[in-house]
Amino acid sequence: MTPMTEVTERAKAWKSHDPNDTTARFVQDLLNDGASSTNEKLAKLFPDGRLQFGTAGLRSRMQPGPVGMNDLVVVQTAQGLARYVIQEHKSNNDDEASSPPICAVIGYDHRSSTGESFDISSLSFAIFTALVFMEAGIKCFLMDGLVATPLVPFGVSRYVPEIMYKEQNVVSFGVMITASHNPAQDAGYKVYWTDGCQIRSPIDQGIAKSIEENLTPWTDYKKLYNDKKTEFPEDPCLGLSLPSETAKLVDAYYDAILRSGLVSGLGKSDPTSMKAVPRFCYTAMHGVGHRFAKQSFANFGLSAFVSVPEQEKPDPTFPTVVFPNPEEKGALDLAKQCARQQEPPCNIILANDPDADRLAVSEYNPETDSWNDLTGDQIGVLLGHWLWNQFSSLNDPR
Repeated sequence: MTPMTEVTERAKAWKSHDPNDTTARFVQDLLNDGASSTNEKLAKLFPDGRLQFGTAGLRSRMQPGPVGMNDLVVVQTAQGLARYVIQEHKSNNDDEASSPPICAVIGYDHRSSTGESFDISSLSFAIFTALVFMEAGIKCFLMDGLVATPLVPFGVSRYVPEIMYKEQNVVSFGVMITASHNPAQDAGYKVYWTDGCQIRSPIDQGIAKSIEENLTPWTDYKKLYNDKKTEFPEDPCLGLSLPSETAKLVDAYYDAILRSGLVSGLGKSDPTSMKAVPRFCYTAMHGVGHRFAKQSFANFGLSAFVSVPEQEKPDPTFPTVVFPNPEEKGALDLAKQCARQQEPPCNIILANDPDADRLAVSEYNPETDSWNDLTGDQIGVLLGHWLWNQFSSLNDPR
């Protein structure tokens, strides 16, 4: 068998399992073409290997084939993850009949294959993940709408075991569909273990092995998806999400912050003291963070921030930045411009990455008429100092 024949066979096999009609048709068109340039494209899409699962989960370009992020790769990944979680759960429980239920928390961001019409998106990945978990007998809490990444581990470690299933000894884990601050053409798949932490070794190796053992779809997921689409034509989540539980989880998240001892109330205690509070400019970097940042400011009793209008709403094309990482050089240029235009000007810029689990800070120096972009270490020291002072004043042993 020639190398090109092997590529063709891999492409045919992949297409036969693909639950996405658009990507399957794209691959079939390439197979029908036969031109040398098309063969080169097929060879890149279907090498002898696949996208490797690690502690960061999966992250790659949205495209057909085993090395891209697409619906079939997500189905295969979800099957392997489900099998691994179930197996680990069984090994830790001698009596299967009385073992507690398993619940998966699933969140997703706004990414989609806008550069190429593949009909691939974080939403479709979340839906297929939920369908796989349900097929495996795992309870699913698919969060309704776009969410910030920190809500998933909070759901795993706090909301599901302490509120949603407080009467049961539930086992929970989480999946966040996001490529974080990667370029627009990428998508990703993060996994959070039963303790709410992102997976680490050797858990990632066990999941990777389980994925390899579960590459063939267990059922006709395309039919399941289309049936749900027919049943719930107006619902983006096809009836699989839990809107009321999502709202309760978000409320519980902010309530936990209010009860943590971190909220000093300094901004609320004396209106005149607000004069000393800096004016903040915030950018969501075309991601999901804006509404969550607004609630955070309200929690801490701070005056509303100024939002960078061009970057406020979720936009999968990230039109104003080459690389949507707030720590990248030039990423805060629009925010600095916006801050200067205010009256009086803002003197602190806060920026989240698109999935709102990374923070960048810049401070205006009037003496030099310039901005000082804080490093991650500097932000960490400031937050650590705040924690120390807050818990010391409360005589909290933590």
